[in-house]
Amino acid sequence: MSDASQHTAKEFLRRRLIDFQKRIADLSFALASLQNDHQQWEKEFYLELFEVLDSFENIFQSIEEIEPQWDKSARAAMQSFRSIYRKILRMLSQRGIEQIEFPDQRAVFGLCRVVETKTVPGMENEHILSVLRKGYRKKNGEILRPAEVITVLNG
Repeated sequence: MSDASQHTAKEFLRRRLIDFQKRIADLSFALASLQNDHQQWEKEFYLELFEVLDSFENIFQSIEEIEPQWDKSARAAMQSFRSIYRKILRMLSQRGIEQIEFPDQRAVFGLCRVVETKTVPGMENEHILSVLRKGYRKKNGEILRPAEVITVLNG
């Protein structure tokens, strides 16, 4: 092979390498953009699903006192709704999403948002009186939606 043809072959390979590097960079950028779009879509989907769970919880809470008075078929229908609710929670759990728990009933910065406070003598500040909307997080710790709570705030 002559020097000229070696030079031409090297130049051809150099240009091809540069083209491949540009293509890799373009594809890497496109992949990052698609991953970002997917993460945004996924978060919006979960937030909408959490609103569905909120609706179930509101229904369960509002009928709690009158449900024992219902006939058998009405109670069976409500049991079906509870089953759907549990299935959604299982589906979320299988995807690494869990409800935020407060085992010591204390508000934790970042895990909840205090939407109201009440004075309750004899109770410590930041004690959670009620959870208005449950919070959710990924098992890796990322908060998808903080819980909304009512806490104690004394003087």
